[in-house]
Amino acid sequence: MHVFKEEEKNLYPGTHIILSSDKIGKTEICRQQHKTPFHKTNMLKEHFLLFALEGTNELQIGNQFISLKKGEMLLLKKATYVEIVKRGEAEDNFMYESVSFSLKKDIILDFIKLIEMDNYHHDKIVDKKILVHSYGIRLQTFLDSLKPYFDETEKIKTGLYKLKILELLYDLSDENPVFLQQLVNLNRIETRDLMTVVETNYLKPYTLEELAYKSGRSLSGFRREFESLFQTTPAKWIQEKRLQKAKELIFSTQLTISDICNEVGYENVSHFSRLYKSHFGYNPSETKSRLN
Repeated sequence: MHVFKEEEKNLYPGTHIILSSDKIGKTEICRQQHKTPFHKTNMLKEHFLLFALEGTNELQIGNQFISLKKGEMLLLKKATYVEIVKRGEAEDNFMYESVSFSLKKDIILDFIKLIEMDNYHHDKIVDKKILVHSYGIRLQTFLDSLKPYFDETEKIKTGLYKLKILELLYDLSDENPVFLQQLVNLNRIETRDLMTVVETNYLKPYTLEELAYKSGRSLSGFRREFESLFQTTPAKWIQEKRLQKAKELIFSTQLTISDICNEVGYENVSHFSRLYKSHFGYNPSETKSRLN
């Protein structure tokens, strides 16, 4: 666990405490006096839960504008670009307070495995709009229960932190079935996004690092999830798809071998020809005569 505490005493008096774990995610408790609004833009690196306790959060997400007030929360998927303005209310001495959670994929998968033990059945969510949910006393009590941990951060263990996050997800899901559908759907969306990225870009001369970035993943995470989905390595899958496409182009077009090499993402004709022969057993130029 890595814990650090941030005190902003000048512009916005109060505290902003951050608790983070490489395996689980990050939790932030922010309680500050906002006599002037605080504006921030951010590309979310993890799935994000935001609870408003005091004041208002004004969020611009694409074409959608959301005003999140006390007693409300929302869930945003990672790789979402967000513009947010935090405001305190004059009648409350301009106090602003929120609790947010950045959740790594593994903790969500652990939660999904747990609810599947209860034979949970979930439906697909068609509506892609960001949904605002109200939360009640059960969630308020949970959020209050976190504060003592932030006062004694050096005593928090990774296992305990994980249990608290799983408790949060259970409480949210029991209180709000629609939220549960959203949460479970995140995993489906991530899988779809990875498949979309590789299937639409495998003919382009991207490196694995570039494909991983486009999918919103680290290189190691991209490789691990790809192999889980396709039962092979990204490099081998891409090579086989490119060579098969090259063979189709030889039969269906009058393109030269050099042009086909470029069409399927290779920049060196000699290298392309060697890979082609190694895979099919004959050179690109021999393809039609070998199969006629």
